[in-house]
Amino acid sequence: MSVVQWLGLAWAAGVVGGCLVPQDDTLLEGIPDRKNRPPRIVETQVQPPESIVRDFGAEGLCELDFSVIVEDPDVDDLLTVRWYLDYDAQNPTGAYREFQLTNNGLPQRGDRATLRINLRAANSPLSALGTHVVEAVAADTRLVGREPVPISRTVLDGGAVIINPGYVVTHTWFVTTVSGDCQ
Repeated sequence: MSVVQWLGLAWAAGVVGGCLVPQDDTLLEGIPDRKNRPPRIVETQVQPPESIVRDFGAEGLCELDFSVIVEDPDVDDLLTVRWYLDYDAQNPTGAYREFQLTNNGLPQRGDRATLRINLRAANSPLSALGTHVVEAVAADTRLVGREPVPISRTVLDGGAVIINPGYVVTHTWFVTTVSGDCQ
């Protein structure tokens, strides 16, 4: 056999044989869901900007507004901000206030979660003299206590369960209440 005949025979075997590796014909049902991404509190926009507030109650400082702006790249997530005052993990109580942010279709939500504390109000929560902790806890899923609940979804192609985590971010202020003009 000549070289030309060998080459012809090799070419014919390659064309007739096709690919030697078996091909899988499984098709993707669709694009998988994007994993949840964490929200964030815009630190440059928190009010009051200082994390330590001294002399609350002195020199006419009888009212404080605490507020946060929250961003989430997952624009469809419902964001909730819970406000906790002097939270004690050994004796947990519910949130002092809860605020759901309006979903405007943008990463940075259109409104602030605000908590107003007035020392002149009856039963003001920060009226006891001493240091208090004020926390804003922002979550992109439902919370049980202060823990986010992951979202699970069953995939249609055989019942696989996909767990998408939930996220929580916090901002904390330390407020020292003193006796003064507000009582």
